[in-house]
Formats: sequence, structure tokens, C-alpha cells
Amino acid sequence: MSDIVFVFPGQGSQTVGMGKEISEQFQEFKETLQEASDSLGFNMERLCFEDPEAKLNLTEFTQPAILAISVATLRVLQKRVGVTPTLVAGHSLGEYSALVSLGALDFSDALRAVHFRGQAMQRAVPVGVGAMAAYLGNSSELIPEICKEVSTSDCKVEVVNFNSPGQLVLSGHKKAVAKVCEEVSARKLGRAKELPVSAPFHSSLMQPAADEMAKFLANIPLNSFSGKIVANVDAKLHTVQSYTHETLIKQIANAVLWTQSLAILKDSAPHANWVEVGPGKVLQGLTKKTYETVNCLGTQDLTSLKSTIETLSK
Repeated sequence: MSDIVFVFPGQGSQTVGMGKEISEQFQEFKETLQEASDSLGFNMERLCFEDPEAKLNLTEFTQPAILAISVATLRVLQKRVGVTPTLVAGHSLGEYSALVSLGALDFSDALRAVHFRGQAMQRAVPVGVGAMAAYLGNSSELIPEICKEVSTSDCKVEVVNFNSPGQLVLSGHKKAVAKVCEEVSARKLGRAKELPVSAPFHSSLMQPAADEMAKFLANIPLNSFSGKIVANVDAKLHTVQSYTHETLIKQIANAVLWTQSLAILKDSAPHANWVEVGPGKVLQGLTKKTYETVNCLGTQDLTSLKSTIETLSK
């Protein structure tokens, strides 16, 4: 089997019904969701498969749900193919899934951490004060400059996700985000559109959440691990020697350097198969936009998971 790079999705990949077909086919998947339910005290299957109380898009529930589906999917791959993750990365929240895959975080600890993380992020900025927007176009290098032009000391906007060469995400105060969207349109630099989110994630406005998270993570151990993980906050390859709680704490109020992280993964394993482990196809899309030659496999539904198992078993 050739090298495998495992990437784990973040918020925005959730859909009602995610994992249902897979759970019906694979006992280890179903058992993992039960483990998540026991850890958090609410029914994870019901949340992911049916979402009767419309909670799946609330940050504090979205984050543990995506983590649970990602880890459940990974366990199917481990049991059916015998793969052991050694080179991993995760987009924002997905970094917690990546740490679980290496054994650096216990699954139950990670679930509690991201549930708390979602609550802390929502508390950090009152609803309606912050906003986020996606930029699509060929002038990515100009967008950070426009953010600086538009920002004032009490009304800020920043680039917070470097997703692919033509896709950025902005975050900050609602008025400042709207102003950048107007500037992009006026200067004909592409498209910038506000996103339906409840808080300005990864911006400096999230510092109160980072402070809360620092206290919470102080009681959660990072276990010894032998693989390597590319961290969002610095796009560097970390081993057990260099990865610390601080890496996760800084992530909350700093940009996700995903394009830069992809470059590190590609350099580290130029001929590897890549697998997006968990719901959705967001990271497969970003990988293909950045590196057309990378073979990025999916696990977003039963068909793609079975196909990936077949490919990795060869």
C-alpha cells in the first residue's frame, strides 16, 4: 500500500442524514456514534440522521457531530483496510479529528473539547455583531490589503481561511466585512459573498473564546504519538515534540492556512493517496483546485466509502 494522507473536514460539511447509510452497514461506525452519545449525553445518531430539533447547524452541536462522523468513518477504514494514519491534517475543527486519528487525543476528550469550543466561540461575539464572507477570484493577493484599508481599531476584518489559490474567507465585524464585499465588486476583483454563519470565526474577535479554551484544554492531556500533523495556525509539520495545547488554542483566533498546509502535505508525500475522512467533499474540492494531480478519495457516503476501501485494499 502506498503512503496515505488523511485530511479531516471542518464546519460547513454537515448535512442532515450524514452517516446513516454507513451506520446501517458497518457495526464499528454505529458503535462509535453510541460512544459519542455516551460521552456528551445526547443522542448523536438522532442529531446526525434526523436533526428533529434543528440543532445540527448550531456550532456547539455541529462540531462534535462532524468529529464523531469523521472518527467513526476512520474506524471503518482501519478495520477494513488496516490503515494507520501517520501524516494528517484537519481544517479548523478537523484538526481535533486528525489528533484523534494519531492517538494524540482520546476520542471522548476531543468530543467534549469541541462541544465546549463551539459554545465558547458563540459566546465570544454577540449574534449580529460579526460576519464572514467567502471570496472567489483571481486577485487573492489583494484581499488582505483591502481588509487593512477597510479596518479601523474598533471595526476589523481579516482573511481567516486561505482555502485554495482562488478562495479565501474573511471574518470580522459585520460592517467591515460588508465593506470588503462592496470593494471587491466595485474593483471587479471577483466575487465576495457573506456566509450564513453565527459568529466571526478565526478572527481576532475570537480571542475571548481562545482564552476560555486555554483553561478547558489545561485539563485534557495530549498523548504521545508517532505520526506527523500539519497545524492550521502555522502550516508546519509537527511531531509529538513540537505539537502543544498552545497550537490548538491559537487556532481559534488565527487564520487557517489550508493552502499552505496542502503544500507541506504534498512535499512530504508526493505520491500518496489522499483520503478526506468524514462528511462532505469540501477538502476533496480544495485539494483538486490546488493540485490537479493529487488523487483525493472520499468517504462522504456509503458508495464513496466502499470505493475508497476497495482502492486502499489494492
